[in-house]
Amino acid sequence: MSVGALFHRLARVIGITMIFSVVGPIAFAALILLIIAGLGAPILQLVLAFVGLKALGTMVSIAALLLAVATVLASFPPSAVAGLIFALAAVYAGKNALWVAWLAVAIAIIGVIVSGTILEESSAAMLPDAGQVLVAFAMLAVLAILPTTLCWWLTKPLSRAILPA
Repeated sequence: MSVGALFHRLARVIGITMIFSVVGPIAFAALILLIIAGLGAPILQLVLAFVGLKALGTMVSIAALLLAVATVLASFPPSAVAGLIFALAAVYAGKNALWVAWLAVAIAIIGVIVSGTILEESSAAMLPDAGQVLVAFAMLAVLAILPTTLCWWLTKPLSRAILPA
């Protein structure tokens, strides 16, 4: 294998990882905001109708912005790890199916949960019970399906490139 082919594969790995690292957190934050807006908007309108506070709407907008920023920041490390796992599997092993991307994200989610429960004693993600760990994994995995699918779709040109040996 030539040096040029090695650098081309390395560039593909970096590109796939960057797509997962940038698009994944933004898509995840957008999904969370859509869920919050869809479930919270009717309740907020009801509260505003009874209370009549105009400042409450501004506070809710600021809270939504802070939630989006916190979601992007919190989902960046697992997205980067999932992107790296998928990139290595796609470029070096030729496994670039959607289920491989979902598996990479599941591994990244497990890593976040394990690091939150074992490494940090003061972590907000401490889950002492095995049932809580499974529930957290299931919720995060279900929420990550759409952003993972979007990232996989965007990386198809990079993950499906065929190089001569």
